[in-house]
Amino acid sequence: MDFHIKPYESVGPISLGMTKEQVRSVIPEKADEKHDIRGGYTDFFVNSVVFAYYTEENGFCEAIEFCQPTKAIFNGRPLNGVPFIEAKKWLEQFDNELEYEDSVGVTSYKLGIGLYAPDYDEDEEPGAFVEAVIVFRKGHYD
Repeated sequence: MDFHIKPYESVGPISLGMTKEQVRSVIPEKADEKHDIRGGYTDFFVNSVVFAYYTEENGFCEAIEFCQPTKAIFNGRPLNGVPFIEAKKWLEQFDNELEYEDSVGVTSYKLGIGLYAPDYDEDEEPGAFVEAVIVFRKGHYD
């Protein structure tokens, strides 16, 4: 499944700011309600490997995280399942102030997109892949 990113607005059919019920209605599978992977205010869609983060138990969607096999696509290019350096260079064309964190990846506060690539190391693992992409609302990391 491909999800196209509109910075600070939406990812595929999920708009930031939707309620939990609205998010669940646009994902074509049932959320695993018994998971404890990312905390209590999170839905996990197992087959898609998509996480929806909410402001509180019945709050609003503030971020969406994607892993393979679901693809997060920004301006026509997938950001996950590709080499980290390739995805990073693509984002740098739209934001030249990416914040890099060793063993984590990069975050674009201008675009509301983060790339998770914990295995990336410029010297030892330059070909490491992006494992996950997060799309978040303004203020999510404040």
